[in-house]
Amino acid sequence: MAMLSPGHSDAQTHIKIYTIEEFDKNGKQVPLSSANLDLLSYLEKSLNLRFEVHRVPWKRAMDNALKSDSVLMGMSPTKARMRKYVLSDAINANGNWLITRCDASFRFNDINDLHGKLIGVMLGTTAGDEFDEQINVLFTVENDTGAGVSRLRKLLLKRMDALVWYGMTSDPKEVQAQINRSYRSSTGDANGQKDLFCVLPKPISVVTNHFAMRISRENAQLMARFNQAMSKGRKSGAIPSLNAASMQR
Repeated sequence: MAMLSPGHSDAQTHIKIYTIEEFDKNGKQVPLSSANLDLLSYLEKSLNLRFEVHRVPWKRAMDNALKSDSVLMGMSPTKARMRKYVLSDAINANGNWLITRCDASFRFNDINDLHGKLIGVMLGTTAGDEFDEQINVLFTVENDTGAGVSRLRKLLLKRMDALVWYGMTSDPKEVQAQINRSYRSSTGDANGQKDLFCVLPKPISVVTNHFAMRISRENAQLMARFNQAMSKGRKSGAIPSLNAASMQR
């Protein structure tokens, strides 16, 4: 758990924020990105709030938010989620990329190219409605509870045909370079030249990420305050535009 803005007064409203936990190659929790920390700090100051940030598995985060008036950070909208949660305007966006072993790559132009394949996904996450609706219909999924390098190891062991990787929206080659660099670093082969993992050129989807709360009148009002503050901050340059934020996540 992280407390932001420790110097703020007790007159502020305290709000719990849940977001997905991530770990590095040594099993140590990866801190929130500077872009996300800056956004939270800006909202605290603008709205006179104090956030308690909790990093937990995403499914647990969503369950917690349905049981309390806590805030989720990083939710992508789906039809099912929109029936349960009220969402803010977009925080950033990410591409849902397919990662394969380079020695077992395949063509991906549309969802039908996944027919009969086993795809690794992070438990509780979404790659968009079209993908989600075809799970156990067109293809099957392997639900991962780990993150990062541990997922790549499973792919290398041929436990799946591909995995969905949540990354930047702009350049698959840049995503591929980052993934292979991280994996080589985890194995102590930082200078290795050959890419083991390939990013298919077309993403499954590009989704926006949002703050979210369970549906209630009061929570909708709080999300509206978040929206107003983010809009003002982007216009003034206090926080990055949506496109810039998507590149910084």
